[in-house]
Amino acid sequence: MGNNMKWLLIAFGVLFVLFGINKMKQNQLTSKSDQVFDIEREDVFQINIVQGNDSISLSFNGESWAIDEIDTLQVKDTTMDQFFETVINVKRTSLVSKNAEKWDKFNVGDSTGTHLVLKDYNSEPIANAVVGRSSADWSASNIRIGKEVEVYQTNENIIYQLDTSPTYWGEVPPPPKPDSTSVDSL
Repeated sequence: MGNNMKWLLIAFGVLFVLFGINKMKQNQLTSKSDQVFDIEREDVFQINIVQGNDSISLSFNGESWAIDEIDTLQVKDTTMDQFFETVINVKRTSLVSKNAEKWDKFNVGDSTGTHLVLKDYNSEPIANAVVGRSSADWSASNIRIGKEVEVYQTNENIIYQLDTSPTYWGEVPPPPKPDSTSVDSL
């Protein structure tokens, strides 16, 4: 019985070591910080979005947002609120790839992804990422952060909020109301 117990303890020890190695390997695949962007809404004064040949830039003057080079549209407050609530707070959930050659497969290549750059009041980039559609999960996006090679999946689908259409971000402002204090003289 002593000999069988010895072999059982050795087998148990080997399994324990293998379990520890497996756990370490799996921990390498998880991200250190779940938050993609380490910034606050108040830090962002410019948003640049580029998708293929289309692009849009929005600027904040301290009071309101405006679409650069398009002065006929007024930025929708609800769209900006949703952008900041979702995109700035997006989290990465799992590592998809560590191979730069697979960026296009995950729609985060330089030509296949949607580029997002957030800038501060000095027009200095404070965050940038390339976002792509996830073919594995419609409720998530793929994201490549900054100059990192790794591609992660996000906890929410944010690609639809990175629209380059001016009418997504803005609307024609209502006409000014007539001044009720003016008197018409006949």
